[in-house]
Amino acid sequence: MPDESEWADASGLRVVAIEDEREPLARETLELISESIGDVQPVDDLLSEIEECRRGMATGGDYHLVAMVDADGRPAAAAAGIWLEAVNAGFITYLAVREDARGMLLGRGLRAHLVQAIRQEAQRKTGRDPAYTVGEVRRGSPWLQTLVGAGAVIPFAFPYFHPWMPRRSEGKYILYREPMADARPELSADEVVRLVYAIWRRAYRIRFPLQSDTFCYMVQYLEEHGVIGTHADFVPPGAG
Repeated sequence: MPDESEWADASGLRVVAIEDEREPLARETLELISESIGDVQPVDDLLSEIEECRRGMATGGDYHLVAMVDADGRPAAAAAGIWLEAVNAGFITYLAVREDARGMLLGRGLRAHLVQAIRQEAQRKTGRDPAYTVGEVRRGSPWLQTLVGAGAVIPFAFPYFHPWMPRRSEGKYILYREPMADARPELSADEVVRLVYAIWRRAYRIRFPLQSDTFCYMVQYLEEHGVIGTHADFVPPGAG
């Protein structure tokens, strides 16, 4: 049997926390993410993340992979994320749903399980909730618009790049935060710099972010602005 934790889900699918990279479900789930999104880290690198956690290695925060599994044992949806220990924040790395299972709101439900797993790790190791959960999403995402409209997330007001984005792609992605223990509407530039550094260094395993032109571009922008609030494209009319 896989070394995994399971929850019953109202959809009839099993929600599985994958904790052993040697089980076929681990690779199948990561391949679903890779095939659905495309622009992701190599599957073997992500399997190594799971192995490091299984072996109890010090990583600066655990890697979490959860899947919704159908009656045939195949992943219908997948979500992955990391607790960024250095800044006490969760980071949602990937969320994917199999093509034939889309439209069932599986991703939303699975994301909630992932966030709870990150919360439990933070509570176990620090005795408190994460400050917030963050994630990156395409700027025009209807999902992001829905969450912003509900007041659930705050899109950061700066040009965000993940490590493999060229400067010409500025504005393609938004970094957002979902407040947990810290609901401040604004953060200092220093806090955001440390957060983005933790994303690049821990989640994406970039050895020297400060050698990257796009990372330094973000740092310069943040330091010039001092305080970072909500992205102007997502401020409700009449607010501010």
